[in-house]
Amino acid sequence: MVWDVSFTCDICGKKKGEANHWWMAMLGDVPCYDEGQPGFRFTLLPWNAAESRNSDLYHLCGQGCVMQAVERFMTRGSIEIDMAATR
Repeated sequence: MVWDVSFTCDICGKKKGEANHWWMAMLGDVPCYDEGQPGFRFTLLPWNAAESRNSDLYHLCGQGCVMQAVERFMTRGSIEIDMAATR
């Protein structure tokens, strides 16, 4: 049996094709941090087909979307779109 898995960029919605300039990002807690500093981290990983199915990872289609994800993380602590801001 063959599974057809497709990936969508979590920033722009583009579907992954054959090009392999995609990245993956993971947000997580920092186990030890200074008081007053954010207790979370942004980890950027090169695309890895074996790891890409991990539900904790965000899929990013290239440099532009990676930069947008970093900006969102730096300003809001999240990569998710703020739906309240879009209304």
